[in-house]
Amino acid sequence: MLNNYDRHRLALLDPYHSVVKCFECGEEGIYTGIKNVSSIPNTLMHRLEKTGFVLHTIDKKSTLAGRAVDTDLINPITGHYMSGSSSGTALNVFAGINELGIGNDGGGSVLAPAMCVNIYGFISRLIEKDREQVLKENTDGMKSGNSIGFMARDREILFKAIRDSIGIEAAEDYGIVCSDREYEGIESRIITPEDAFAPRAELTEYLKQILQECDVFIVREGPVDLCGFGDSLFGHFDERTKQIQKESGKGYVRVCNTAEATALAIPSVELGCATLLICESKEDKTARLLKAAEYMEDVHDELTERYFLDIGSYFMDGYEV
Repeated sequence: MLNNYDRHRLALLDPYHSVVKCFECGEEGIYTGIKNVSSIPNTLMHRLEKTGFVLHTIDKKSTLAGRAVDTDLINPITGHYMSGSSSGTALNVFAGINELGIGNDGGGSVLAPAMCVNIYGFISRLIEKDREQVLKENTDGMKSGNSIGFMARDREILFKAIRDSIGIEAAEDYGIVCSDREYEGIESRIITPEDAFAPRAELTEYLKQILQECDVFIVREGPVDLCGFGDSLFGHFDERTKQIQKESGKGYVRVCNTAEATALAIPSVELGCATLLICESKEDKTARLLKAAEYMEDVHDELTERYFLDIGSYFMDGYEV
């Protein structure tokens, strides 16, 4: 694993073109990157700095109005375009440049990039809940604010960021759970969810309804942007492009924010897939969501970590005459 000295060397190298700016931080602290957008207030980083997080990088965001696919950055595992728009932040966590990434999510822009490189993603309207929101119209004509979210490789670092930013820890029990299948260790009511690829407005209303009926809703998602191209700008042309968009595996991640929900994506052993835990953005339900997450396996892929987190791989000696 990388130490902070190596993290900074890697940020300066910027192998994935995902760093806008990096700062000297010293050898102590939890290195953190922030998406290069003004809608993430400085107050959040100032709060986290008091508990050991340090600002290391400003991260590249998806260009052109925050598209759901970033045509500037490449997923280092698949060679496909990165999921957007917090794509640079996800890459900098994946590559080990940072241990925590902070992004914002209007329609999957934190959850989807995290999923496509198999790291944790979390969003909640509770993070900086008193900030001024600007409503933005998405490609489906829906107006919504955005959620701030975190990405991390390590579950404990993610949970620390959640605790330090909104003061919530895992509850003693997970409450009432609705899920699309059985999950080991969790007693739940199995339901047949609404089609994950239904129109975004319909799926948003369905999600709001189901979240009122339970404490936590659990559904499997993905693979994200592995077999398709998950961007509504691309998908709106005709039935063929619409089908390719559906094959991108982006279902409920598109509507967690528009439903004003809190959501946690837990990476799976399968590439680009995750277990998605969703709840209303209420403190008690968020605490139960975190409790349910403790029953989920903490997956780490040994080969990709050995390949991408080896500092020597990035600084190999070159050809000499």
